[in-house]
Parts: sequence; structure tokens; C-alpha cells
Amino acid sequence: MNLYCIIFGLIFLAAGAAFFAGLTPGWLNVWQRMSEREKSKIRIDRLSRNIGCVVGAASAVFLAAGLNPAFHHAAFMWCMIAWFILTGLDIAFINHSGWYKSE
Repeated sequence: MNLYCIIFGLIFLAAGAAFFAGLTPGWLNVWQRMSEREKSKIRIDRLSRNIGCVVGAASAVFLAAGLNPAFHHAAFMWCMIAWFILTGLDIAFINHSGWYKSE
């Protein structure tokens, strides 16, 4: 077992669960400083669930790498590359979609 991967996996799991449950926007400095007019344009519940899923997927990769040495040596790097690519596509979807805007 790779202790660092397990620790990162648990941190990402907690962060992903917090985002998915909608607990984090109040903690974020940017969200606190944003005007009410700007906040009303964003569907933060949908955005928080999306971020929670993305961070949760990273958690799954790190926990799999930490608990399974064969996965760590054979597939961890490729899974992280796929995660980065899919996260980039998700960010593009967020920017171009009206799903997260309440205008």
C-alpha cells in the first residue's frame, strides 16, 4: 500500500463529498466576495455537485493506487492522464453550457 496515495485519496474523498453536499461555497473566499447579483447568475448547487463528482473521481484513482500496488504500477499514470483530459472537457462544458447559469 502506498500511504501517500491513500492519504490523498481520503482528502479528495472528503473534499468531493463536501462539494457534492453543497457545503463548500460558503467557505470559498471568491464566493464570499462575489456580489449577490453575480451569485444569482450561477446555479451553485449543480456546479457543486459537478465539482464533487470530479474530485470524487480523483479520489477513486488515488485510493485504487494506494490499495492495489499492481494498479499503481500499471495504470495510475494513465488514469490520471484520462482524469486530466476529462476534467478539461468538463470545464469546457461548464463554460459553454447554460446548465450552470440561471440567466
